[in-house]
Amino acid sequence: MFGLLARGVSAFVASVSGNQKDDSGIEGSSNGDSRSVKSTNSSIRRTSGTSGGKEMTTNRQQFNVEVVKEANLDEIVQFLIDNFATTEAILASLKVDDEKSKTELTVMLRDLVLDSLQCTSSCVVRDVTTRQIDGVALACKTSIFDKQIDRLCAYEFQSQSIRDAVEFLKFVFNKLDVTYYLNEHGVQKPIFVAVTCVRKDLWHQGIGTALMNHVKTAAIAGGSDGLISLCSNKTGHQLMNKFCQTFFSVRYDSFKGEHKHPPIVVSPHEPFHSIYAMIARFT
Repeated sequence: MFGLLARGVSAFVASVSGNQKDDSGIEGSSNGDSRSVKSTNSSIRRTSGTSGGKEMTTNRQQFNVEVVKEANLDEIVQFLIDNFATTEAILASLKVDDEKSKTELTVMLRDLVLDSLQCTSSCVVRDVTTRQIDGVALACKTSIFDKQIDRLCAYEFQSQSIRDAVEFLKFVFNKLDVTYYLNEHGVQKPIFVAVTCVRKDLWHQGIGTALMNHVKTAAIAGGSDGLISLCSNKTGHQLMNKFCQTFFSVRYDSFKGEHKHPPIVVSPHEPFHSIYAMIARFT
């Protein structure tokens, strides 16, 4: 099953919060974070600015972690188009900002969200007052991987950016023996965390951690013994490193696809130049 996955599930992990040095091919270490969401009511402290080294205003914002529902489908897809496509390192590098690319990305994300409705680990964070979505985590059960691969192979992409993104993921998984690493870590029933995304102006304020706490707690309750994910940039890596350990990485510039030069060139502000495969075994 994971051999099929190696031919390309859409599996970016968006940036949420972090501060981790890029070292391609590193063997990460797990922090053994076993915290869980005991209540859906959480709080974060948002600072709007500073003056002379002093805080100008600080607002306390309440948010809820909620399970994804089918009624949220269009809202979640739009949130990901507005936030994920502009902050995830690969999509941002490939400039998925024209209408054709956005339309095809919308199709892929909509299918992925529909898949994630079947997994209780999938969740959103909402502002209690405005009810707007501030963060999303999408997870999939391993039982639907074959369906995802068949569907992915059936897509006919016209956008060069979307084709490049998908081909890079295939390139990554063709190098990665997922089954071997799962066996090495003793993980038999993992969930796949496909997307984690937080509104950029709320990074570093605990929303990503709240999302992943729910992912882990719900996965354990559902009988999963671990998770696997891809992490594409510095901020996402620090978040996931609270829950997982890095076991494999692929540099973006090692992939050329149908191009003369590597098509994925990350922003100068992004210190990571690799995608990282991460794994956790629940104990």
